[in-house]
Amino acid sequence: MNRRPRRNQRRKFKPAPKPDFKSIFIVDPVKGDRLQLAKLLKQEKLFMMTFVSLVDCFKQNNPIKPDLVIYVLRKGKTELTHLKNIKNHLRSLHFIIVLTSDIFEANLDELKDNGFTSVHKAGSQDMVKEHIYTLLPEAQMTQEEETPEQEAPAQIK
Repeated sequence: MNRRPRRNQRRKFKPAPKPDFKSIFIVDPVKGDRLQLAKLLKQEKLFMMTFVSLVDCFKQNNPIKPDLVIYVLRKGKTELTHLKNIKNHLRSLHFIIVLTSDIFEANLDELKDNGFTSVHKAGSQDMVKEHIYTLLPEAQMTQEEETPEQEAPAQIK
């Protein structure tokens, strides 16, 4: 006996909602600097994860895929040559290369020749913030979302 479910008993599947946040991976072997940068960029629409090395960032068991990678250059630990070893399909991500006192210059043309489509250079944490808002404009907080400042009470004359 084949029974069809009644109309009100049919299951309706809703499409999975797309997350409205953007994920950012910060790669820096210096823990204090890594956490300081994450605190500077902390917002509700930005989901940040920090990593010591680029290899940890792109492990297959990591279910979260980044929208943007902030890569801090450190001599002997994180250098531009390490970026050349990542897979081709990951090269289409947005990358921000942060220069430090260890490495104060980087040639991005070499990375672009190797297939990287969106690589930007920043000399300070404020420049990183500006690049993020340029690359991910939907992550920028609007004035309505910012915490309102308390207004001074009006004085009676």
